[in-house]
Amino acid sequence: MEIRTIYVVANTTKDGAERALAVLKAWCGLKGIKVVPVEGKPPRNLEGEKGLVVALGGDGTVLRAAAAFADSALPILGANLGSLGFLTEVAAPSLSAALEAVLRGESTIEERARLSFASSTGKRGSVLNDLVVGRSASARFCELELLWSDGRVGTYPGDGLILSTATGSTAYNLSAGGPVIVPSAACVVATPLASHELGLRPVVFPSGEALRVRVRTRANLTADGDDVGDLPEGGEVTAELAARPTRLVHLRDAPPFFQVLAEKLNWANGRRPRAAP
Repeated sequence: MEIRTIYVVANTTKDGAERALAVLKAWCGLKGIKVVPVEGKPPRNLEGEKGLVVALGGDGTVLRAAAAFADSALPILGANLGSLGFLTEVAAPSLSAALEAVLRGESTIEERARLSFASSTGKRGSVLNDLVVGRSASARFCELELLWSDGRVGTYPGDGLILSTATGSTAYNLSAGGPVIVPSAACVVATPLASHELGLRPVVFPSGEALRVRVRTRANLTADGDDVGDLPEGGEVTAELAARPTRLVHLRDAPPFFQVLAEKLNWANGRRPRAAP
């Protein structure tokens, strides 16, 4: 892969961030690669550019980079400054070696579906992980209605509803009892939050579907953990898979998805129970 410019989105509050940035800049200097730090919106007209985005921090930093470059096709390489994440690909001390591997063509690009949304209050955007329509800070309860192309799915009384991508299935969705979905799947899962109806369960919808969440009581909307704003009674949010995915760099020797699950969640590690004495 040819790289002429590296755009860096960094969480400079994390320990080791400044050192990692210095090492990255030194490596780029040796390779003749331009380094562009990005704190807000990235430069425009990135189509066709031989560039790479490095997200230096943790999974939250990768989400921030994915949002900033949502309208571009530039791939993102996540380097963590802490524990192993689901979105970060390498540890920060191994970043230079990882970039060498990318230059040698020892990597692939994984396309991860994004979820675009529009609210009746005029807010629009897209997320890599999830949208959450939940009770407002001043309320103890909210009631929502979920609809799709075949009509009404159901009414959700409780704390709210998570609309998650496959990538986001291991985030808030998982902690709320939703399913783990292989990240390459193009689908949306709707998972109730602390539902007052025990029969309500997560539902997985295919690509091409536009979901509508109608608010019966005042609620709040968050997008990848960021507050979007309140929704009035009778308000709506429409969500569907976005036309442009997020492209993540996957190194050839990086651990596969289910190995990461095993390390982070003690997932299906293959241990057999001890025989009875």
